[in-house]
Amino acid sequence: MSAVTVATERQFLTTVAPCIPDLRRYARALARDHADADDLIQDTLFRAYRKLHLWQPGTNINAWLVVMMRRIFLSKFVDGKQNRVQMIPIDDWDAVVPATQIQAIELVEVAARWSTLSTDHRDVLAMVAVGGASYLEAAERLHIPTGTIRSRLARARIHLRQETQRAQ
Repeated sequence: MSAVTVATERQFLTTVAPCIPDLRRYARALARDHADADDLIQDTLFRAYRKLHLWQPGTNINAWLVVMMRRIFLSKFVDGKQNRVQMIPIDDWDAVVPATQIQAIELVEVAARWSTLSTDHRDVLAMVAVGGASYLEAAERLHIPTGTIRSRLARARIHLRQETQRAQ
């Protein structure tokens, strides 16, 4: 690698600075994530500085940087480790996902109409829809056939939908 003169370095820095907003837009379009886009810009500028001896003043530096950024993106994000899926056993998953506003409103509406359900329907809905029990588990706990679980669950859901539509 040949030595970079101070004059060439200054010229490079003054030439690159106006390109950064365009690079940022391109990086965000590629990465679709602000943090990854910032990393991509940093990697591009670092590589461009290391390869400064290859750049020739007077050439289109924006094109040079864009090609460099695209190659870095392809190697880092498409073929790299970040593209590989990491499997996490469901037993180890403890992340809580907050409800959206619409989900929160729907939950309040269901809670308001919960008391309009019969006890049988509430029990089945609580076990299967809320508690996550299978039809077979709910049938065993309630000592009724699986078909009855399905029927009660369907009727409970229909009832809640009708009550919600009446309220609107």
